[in-house]
Amino acid sequence: MTACHAVAVRAADAPVKLDVESLRVFREVVASDGFTAAGERLGITQSAVSHKIRRLEERIGMELMRREGQSVILTADGRDLLAHAEEIIDAHDKAVDYFQRSDLTGTVRLGCNEEVAATQLADVASRFHRTHPDVSLEIRVQDSAYVADWLDGGEIDVALIQVLDVDDAVRPTDEVWRRDELQVVQGTIADFDNVETVPLISFGPRCLYEPWLTTELDASGRAHRHAMECPSIQGVQAAVEAGLGVAVLNTPNLTETMRPWAGLGSLELPAVAFVLRTAASQARSELVDALRHHLSAALSNQGARL
Repeated sequence: MTACHAVAVRAADAPVKLDVESLRVFREVVASDGFTAAGERLGITQSAVSHKIRRLEERIGMELMRREGQSVILTADGRDLLAHAEEIIDAHDKAVDYFQRSDLTGTVRLGCNEEVAATQLADVASRFHRTHPDVSLEIRVQDSAYVADWLDGGEIDVALIQVLDVDDAVRPTDEVWRRDELQVVQGTIADFDNVETVPLISFGPRCLYEPWLTTELDASGRAHRHAMECPSIQGVQAAVEAGLGVAVLNTPNLTETMRPWAGLGSLELPAVAFVLRTAASQARSELVDALRHHLSAALSNQGARL
């Protein structure tokens, strides 16, 4: 494990000054587990991220993190600062929201999948309401395929969805805020590599991942059956861990009691992109722009691991 860089010692009587943006960068490095990924999420260069962290350490006079391979590990002081940083950023953003309250009125409709709803939606909705108290935010949650249909059909204005990162699935007007790798997995207690009929676990009839896997199975002549359909990520995880079948999951949703399924040998799986998409009819709407602003800020700060 190596230090990120040498840290200048702060004079004992020198005041400690912290700026919110440096704390945001620090938090994002921790959330992204690296300087390059943090820069991509924040829209700044890797060198700018390094500079912010170095200045932060110089102001405090303490080492905050160390490199371990491609990852970063917080020191004890870094862990302490992270807790304070969360509180400072939250208080700052609440104050900004209060004094930037808008006079917008009306209704804006948002659709998202269950993974987004479980990890990020509450905070986004709360901040949006504080800033735009006279705007009604209507939220619908369902699988990404259904949400995309709602958007194209004019039932919602903005969508947070997953799409396979292939061909033209990601539209030119989409804002991509995360890409995850996919893996075909089974429980550590199971062994479905060489079974005659592969039991499949999916998120339901509009599952984004399963059609790709069944196409590969059909092409190789492997029989398969539906062992379980469940719209919840927690339900699919539990089914895989219990040894009920094989599933395709994005890497942030893998657990220690899962392992790769090797029934088709070495596979080149597509990535999955998480995108913020707006209805074409709402491209110039002030309400939609306001919601997109809040969503973009929240997603770049949190990185959830829709």
